[in-house]
Amino acid sequence: MKKFQITAFILTAVLAASSAVSCGNKKKSTSTSDVIDDSISFSDTVSTPEGAVGEKEIKVNIDEEANENDTVFKLNSVIITELQDDKDRFVYCDVTIRNSTDSSYTLSTLNNFYLELPDGEKVYSNIRTQMYALNNFADGLYSSDPFEIPANGEFSGIIGGFILADGQNEFTVGFFPTKASPNDKASVITIDVTANDIKTVTSDMLK
Repeated sequence: MKKFQITAFILTAVLAASSAVSCGNKKKSTSTSDVIDDSISFSDTVSTPEGAVGEKEIKVNIDEEANENDTVFKLNSVIITELQDDKDRFVYCDVTIRNSTDSSYTLSTLNNFYLELPDGEKVYSNIRTQMYALNNFADGLYSSDPFEIPANGEFSGIIGGFILADGQNEFTVGFFPTKASPNDKASVITIDVTANDIKTVTSDMLK
């Protein structure tokens, strides 16, 4: 009986030690996993850190050139349609973009342009406005996304657009001169637009 008690005691001790080792290994594995997960951050997965977007702002007036990142940009005018569905208007930008490099590249309204309202809200390109322009603007007047900027040349035309509610007549146009690198948005060219700067679509602009 005494021998059985000793054997049982030894067996219990061995099992307890084994359990302790197993728990210790499991805890170490979890800790290692946590360290790996914590080392992965959003900034490691994008080429441009979020904080760098628009950190250099170049403010110019409408119809005034801005030169940044081998790009000369000018907002010639802002064009707006009559009310659509009795509530919204479509906004387009007549722009000139000159490429000072030996390589052509493409830009798009969605990636390179935005409107900013007085309350800070940003408005981005909407596919409805592109469909409207393609169906209604005169041939050769409008360029849908993406549009090409030729090497050592320039693009000039109407691009867009954006949807604004009736009565929104003041906003800022923002343009990122990214060249061929869509994520290179450290610099932004901005132009403040008032109601006096906006032109309504005229009949000669339509088909």
